[in-house]
Amino acid sequence: MTIEVDPLPPSALQTLLGDALSLPAPEGARVLALWWLHQLETARDQWRRALDQTASPTSNDAAPEDHTGDQAEVLHKARVALRRLRATLRENARVLDGVASKRMLRDLRRLGRATNAARDADVQREWLEANSELLDAAAREQARQLIVWLRNAPRPSARKVDKAFSRLLDAHADELRRRLMTYRSQRTVGRDTAGLRFARHMAMRLQQSGHRLRRELSGTTDVESQDALHALRIRLKRQRALLAPFAKSRPALGAWFDVATRAQDQLGAMRDAVVLAELAQSQGHAALASALRNQALAHHAAFSSAWHARGEDTLTVLERAAQALQAEGSPVSDQGLPQEIERKYLLRALPPEARQVPPTRIDQGWIPGTVLRERLRRSTRPDGSVRCTRTIKFGPTRARVEIEESTSDALFEAMWPLTRDARIRKLRHSVPHGDHVWEIDVFLDRDLVLAEVELRSSDDEAVVPAWLAPFVEREVTDDPAYLNAVMARPDA
Repeated sequence: MTIEVDPLPPSALQTLLGDALSLPAPEGARVLALWWLHQLETARDQWRRALDQTASPTSNDAAPEDHTGDQAEVLHKARVALRRLRATLRENARVLDGVASKRMLRDLRRLGRATNAARDADVQREWLEANSELLDAAAREQARQLIVWLRNAPRPSARKVDKAFSRLLDAHADELRRRLMTYRSQRTVGRDTAGLRFARHMAMRLQQSGHRLRRELSGTTDVESQDALHALRIRLKRQRALLAPFAKSRPALGAWFDVATRAQDQLGAMRDAVVLAELAQSQGHAALASALRNQALAHHAAFSSAWHARGEDTLTVLERAAQALQAEGSPVSDQGLPQEIERKYLLRALPPEARQVPPTRIDQGWIPGTVLRERLRRSTRPDGSVRCTRTIKFGPTRARVEIEESTSDALFEAMWPLTRDARIRKLRHSVPHGDHVWEIDVFLDRDLVLAEVELRSSDDEAVVPAWLAPFVEREVTDDPAYLNAVMARPDA
């Protein structure tokens, strides 16, 4: 049965966008996609108005210069909104549950190519005009010649771009909006099972992206690694698409948005220089090609300074953004404090499924205290990267208040000696399963294996996966003997 729903007015959509992170993940993702769809349609309408104002009564095809001025500006807005809509649909595919058909996604990708082709020559010309003063006399003269060539280069006419909007966007917009406006949600009578919040879902997406960034950075140390560098730039674009509506209102998200923006700009400038160098070489402008390659090297050096020389500091900004989203999407106590709701199980051994996941080494210790005991934790990931945190927990074992923040390596090392009488060392295998992540801890200072799972609410059920069930001795959530703080002991 098809349910018809009236479109949301822009003001209502903008209000919903402000609350999107607190909504259930399927709804928050839909609000974000609806916002970018609205932005894309608005830019398309502006494009058509600009096109009508410059239409020639004697020709349906405008001259090459017709992608300048107002048209160029609104076409750029449309490209950005389209890119962010596609990123939103892709990054949230699981919670959107097939809302965009394969044909929709294919046509949106084709629209991206069509609008890019209409602007590529103009973008390249504008880049040369902005950077020509940095060139020597010979290269500058060749840049002038290439600018003239680009101004007259053939490209899709404005009318062809408008037809692409009609064929590839207009044909799907109403159906996509209708699908985004409704979704099914299963609830249990008598329980408040709102499910995973969009903020928590976004935190997981950021964390997963951070892991991929760490792996992929090793392939971007050379300016010749253009494929890897371009893939990294695309990943950063997707990050910005997800965070753009929330960057100004949330400092931690804004900080990572700014870092990602700078890196995207550096990688974009480098790629523009590389592409233009190839074009200059093909046109016989050797001096310009050489100068552009040198500029590409300079942009890559600027990128490497932040992402290779200070890579961990850079990615710490991402971790803090994910941590802020995690806290915003976590359950809260009656007093509004973030809660940790978890279940814990004693295991006979490490399950094979967990063994396949490279572990993170965890060293944690507790500063002495009677009422409050602060925990220090250093997590060393399989790739060698390190994260240090400070945490305070209090309350009943099933739903404790948890306040946590990242800290620097220097502060951790300064405080670590205070924990000498209460420490634990373990290897953690994190195994995703459905909407949960099962953390299997193998303790290094005793014969003990525990499984933990963090829940979304006190009504959320922890269903032990089939791969884990044969290894479970019993649940120990309410047994204080299995609290890490209780099991902590002096270093041997």
